Amino acid sequence: MRTGLFVGLMLLIQVGYGAEPDYEHRSLKKELSSIWHIDLASLKEDCHLSAQLIHEGKVFTVEKDHQLLGYVYVGRIVSCRQGVCSIGDAAASSESYEYFDAFVIYNAEKVVKKVKVYNYQATHGQEICSTGWLKQFTDYTSENPLIVGKNIDSISGATISTQAITNEINYVTQLLHHN
Repeated sequence: MRTGLFVGLMLLIQVGYGAEPDYEHRSLKKELSSIWHIDLASLKEDCHLSAQLIHEGKVFTVEKDHQLLGYVYVGRIVSCRQGVCSIGDAAASSESYEYFDAFVIYNAEKVVKKVKVYNYQATHGQEICSTGWLKQFTDYTSENPLIVGKNIDSISGATISTQAITNEINYVTQLLHHN
């Protein structure tokens, strides 16, 4: 029963959000050019994440002259609407969820170098788009999990968004370190 509910919820979310994140967003192009002086052609898809509810994105390797420079994760981060989200709730629908698109740039050692939210569609929590707040993730390596309120600042009025992006960065960084 729980598996059927989970699969049904996944279908509702996919129908509700439709399109994938923009894997060629201009802000990603700008960052790649700024950091490594490369363009999107230097990205090679490494893996596609869609196995779990909160993950819809791709991990790319960044190479130049056959040398690994780093990795880029571009993804759609699904978060709950304020006060209406429960995965186990039979009444949950795509209307219970909101999303935002972000990318995380890692160096060759799989250390976070840059996080950017570039398409914020949620109704609350826009404060997580702040460059100052996102700098907290810089130099994260997955040795210690990121925890909102402990090593990641919480933001009043953006609790759901801060949890969603923190969980996503934890997940993707752990995935990179185990591959």
